[in-house]
Amino acid sequence: MSFIFIEKVLWAVVAALGFATLFTVPRRAFWAVAVLAAIGYALRGFALDNGASLVLATLLGSCAMGLLSIQLAHWVHTPTTVFMAPAVIPMVPGIYAYRFMMGLLEISNNPDVPVELLTQTSSNGLKAVFVILALAIGVTIPSLLFRKSVKEIRLRKRLRKQHR
Repeated sequence: MSFIFIEKVLWAVVAALGFATLFTVPRRAFWAVAVLAAIGYALRGFALDNGASLVLATLLGSCAMGLLSIQLAHWVHTPTTVFMAPAVIPMVPGIYAYRFMMGLLEISNNPDVPVELLTQTSSNGLKAVFVILALAIGVTIPSLLFRKSVKEIRLRKRLRKQHR
């Protein structure tokens, strides 16, 4: 791992903690926000460094965050959404959304639109949309697959052992 990679992960954690403060996340959940942001962003970065597309890497990172948040919710005694939302924000593709909007403004002000501008603008818009969809899908799939909470599963196991 390079210093730049670690620095990016640390900045993602700082950003997530900033949004946690903005969203008034309880202090007891700040460590969960930091852990989720670090793991999700690091996994995404690792996947990108190994040749994965941005969308696939984001899906991988957000799925890991979704899985881990299920357990963290029980340790922190807080719903997953409380610490998941600020942790995911650093992975939002702001630069692609910005370039898309700037491209749209340029297209609207230019009577003769070059093909390159149309291509680049649509590419940036599609990247932003697909990365945001990957974030949403990645965060929700684990909770849909594992609807039963960890507490429920443990309780049922205890009850089965008691009845045997």
